[in-house]
Amino acid sequence: MTPTKIPIVKFPSKGIKLSTSEKKVVRKLVKAAESIAPIYLKQENNRNNGANFYPRDATRIQILEAAKKDPEILSPFTIVERDKKGKLIAIPYHVKFKSQLKKTAGFIREAAKLTDNKDFAKRLEVQANALLDGNYEASDIYWLSMKPYKISFVIGPVERYLDKLFFTKCACQAWVGVMDEKLTEDAIRFKDFIIGSRRRVLAPSEKVDFLDKIQIRVDNTLIFSGLISRFMFTSTNLPNDVNIMERYGSRVSIFKPSFERKFETEHHPIFHAVFEEKFQENYPVDVLRLGSLRNSYLNEIGHSVLRYRDAETRLKEYFPIFDEISSSVFGVKSCGALLLKDAISQKELEAIMVMFIARAFSWWLTYLREPGVVHYAQGFAVALNFFVESGAIRESGGFSWPNFTKLFVSINELSDALERILAVGSYEDAEQFIEKHASLDIFERFLPNLKELL
Repeated sequence: MTPTKIPIVKFPSKGIKLSTSEKKVVRKLVKAAESIAPIYLKQENNRNNGANFYPRDATRIQILEAAKKDPEILSPFTIVERDKKGKLIAIPYHVKFKSQLKKTAGFIREAAKLTDNKDFAKRLEVQANALLDGNYEASDIYWLSMKPYKISFVIGPVERYLDKLFFTKCACQAWVGVMDEKLTEDAIRFKDFIIGSRRRVLAPSEKVDFLDKIQIRVDNTLIFSGLISRFMFTSTNLPNDVNIMERYGSRVSIFKPSFERKFETEHHPIFHAVFEEKFQENYPVDVLRLGSLRNSYLNEIGHSVLRYRDAETRLKEYFPIFDEISSSVFGVKSCGALLLKDAISQKELEAIMVMFIARAFSWWLTYLREPGVVHYAQGFAVALNFFVESGAIRESGGFSWPNFTKLFVSINELSDALERILAVGSYEDAEQFIEKHASLDIFERFLPNLKELL
């Protein structure tokens, strides 16, 4: 992997099988991804809670007041500036970055002409148009409706993590990948079991059509550009719009090379740093690697299932915390169905639970480097504190669990509590839960063990 000063990370392409035509398509898409990085740099500013999406001198109250008269002020796809009279105005991304986006769209259209897959060509044309006219919904809908294709390409304003002021504005990013068919089959197997289990517990009156529209894939990623290159996600689940997801489904992407790097540099070393030495002897590295990868599946599948339309409005700034940790915990809980059907062994489930804890510390380390992911660290702190308080895991010279069944019961209890708050909880409910369980001290206590990873 080759990091650079600009927000672009490229991964090795060795072993990825592509035809001559597909290689030409991928080269154009990589150029398109690279060209989005300068736009991201204009949005990024870690010194301001609102990044560069809002004027530095504009207060939260001023922005909210302006948004009452002009809702575009809080659109996910606008930059807010002051006009000559000092009034706050919203400028759409496709207007603000018009010249750069023309170049990006050009690369995408060239790729569309080169591909032999008509559906993918149409997808690329729709994507190029969206960058130039701001109709991102049309692009998302076509993307979700098309059959899975070998090459994966996503580009545009997607994630909201830079906007710590309102968690509203989307920053630009892109990635290009090629499907890993074997691991994708494993991910689909997990997805099908979890969706099947979820369907059986839903009330007859609840809408479940979207469950059939959840797609998942594991990719040999070739490039990250923009926001995703800063955060180095190992997986993602799109779209973020609940209404689009309910109508057209969602698509989970697991980024294999990013995951591999994270496992080798953080997840596995953390396992050795925070678990008791004797406990470690039970888990070979290959079992842990697969357990960690499956955590990525489970988190993103959980995101697709635990979607409550008004949760973000009710929970406000606490929503990102509950949104992330509830998905991860729900995913692990759902593995009980796979164990009962002998789809996985108890050792495999234990490895998933072990790496859940290791990944918790990984998110804390990431938070120390990149404060924008604080909600991940707080969410996993909730889980670890809950497990320790319930006696499900023991903290004595490192973590271990004296009773596997007790830990799994605790995971079920936590999952139910988190989903209850997402589904019907009030702002006050969320606030009290976070105050009780989200202390980061549980991570700090292991700091001496983790110094080499900082």
